[in-house]
Parts: sequence; C-alpha cells; structure tokens
Amino acid sequence: MKPDSDRLLALDAACVAAVSLAICLASRHLLFMTALVPAVVLARFLALCVLAGREDVSMKAELIFFALCTALGAFNDWNSVCHKKIYDYTVPHYFDFSTIPLWMLLFWGMILRFIARLARWERLGPEEAASDRVGIGRLRAESPGLKIAAELSLVLATRWMVYRLYEDPVLSWAPFLAAILLFSALFGPSRHDVKLVLIFLLFGPVVEILYIQIGGLHSYLLGWFGGVPLWIVLWWALSILIWKDLAFRIEKRLRS
Repeated sequence: MKPDSDRLLALDAACVAAVSLAICLASRHLLFMTALVPAVVLARFLALCVLAGREDVSMKAELIFFALCTALGAFNDWNSVCHKKIYDYTVPHYFDFSTIPLWMLLFWGMILRFIARLARWERLGPEEAASDRVGIGRLRAESPGLKIAAELSLVLATRWMVYRLYEDPVLSWAPFLAAILLFSALFGPSRHDVKLVLIFLLFGPVVEILYIQIGGLHSYLLGWFGGVPLWIVLWWALSILIWKDLAFRIEKRLRS
C-alpha cells in the first residue's frame, strides 16, 4: 500500500482544523455543531470522490474504515466519560445516555482517520509494510498475530489502570510511561515511530489545551498542563504508535 499524498493529508487536516476552530469558537452552540460536523464529514467524502481516481482511493474501503474509526473513538470516549466517569464534557448535549454530544462522537471518526492518514503521509517516510517483530533479545519472533495481541494487551492494561488510578498524581500516568517503555522493548520503534510521537507530543497537548481553555469542551482532574493531565499526554504517545500499526493492517485488508 503506497504512502498517502499531500492532497489526501491536506483534505483530512483541513476537516479536523475546521471542526477544531468551531470547537474553540462555538462549542456551546449545540444546534450549530450538530449540523456542522456531519456537513464537514459529507464534504470530505465528496472531495474524496473527486480525488479517488487520481489518488487510488477505494471509496468502499474508505467508508468502512471511517465507520470503524468512528466506532472505536466514540466507544472509547463514551466508556471513559459516561461509564467510568474519569473526566467530563462541559458543553451542551441532547440525550441523557451520553453527556458527550453526538457531534463529538462523530468527530472521533475524523480524528482517528486523520491520525492514520498522517501515519501514512509520504513526507514522513512511512514503512512499506507493517513490522511483525515482537520480543526481546533471543525471545523474538516474527508474528503478526502475536504483535497485535501484545498491542491490544497494552491498550487494555493501561485503560484498566487509568480507570482506577486517574485521581492519583503519580499512579495515573506511571502505567502509560511503563507501557511506552515496554512497547519500545518489544517492538523496537522505527525512525518513523519517533517522528510521529514527537509530532503528537508537540502538537497534541496544544490542541487539547485550546479545546479546554478556549472551547470549554471538557475538563480533567490533575490537569497540570493547561487543563491536560500527564496521563493523557502519555496515552496519546502510546496510542499513536499502536493505532499506526493496527490502522495500516486494517486499511490494507480492506483494500485487498
């Protein structure tokens, strides 16, 4: 699967930027946001239809992948906020079953899609194939199934811990740091992995701070960095690495 072009990245970046700007300026206008986010998503797909021939885009695969991104992002946020109650959204919403507005649940699909696109952006020099390496020293194997299982285990373990330790000033973030170190030991991160992590460590917290301080979107306990807790910063670093690998495998399977 070839890397993604400047045009494809620019399209998804523009969509995320448009909604992000709206969050900063109009997050409390529920009707406006409820109409805007689906309109941005629809405009994106219409633009993709125009680009599909030149960019070798499979619209069927793109629709399925976007739906999967939306389901994963929305479920993770809903579970953390509405079920586990480890942070809160502070903007208007319509329904009692979710204090997260529906437009935000849909926006998660755009966020995860953009991250997968960035991970395949040609200018960052992505790998041609997903690495199946897993293990330490002599206990090393080339196994896609084992690697996926290990990655999912890291996700489940860190989520389980933060659900129980999010109020602790040290234990809330320590498991994520340990998971990043374990990821590095097990999988040997590439140069491209390092680039992605640095990008998100530089820009991810800034975007969250804007959402919190200007948009009033949500609030966390232990928000040391402009309202952003350290565990969120480390979670993004870990999840970027894992999502890069899983998203590539999923997209490749959908397009085969």
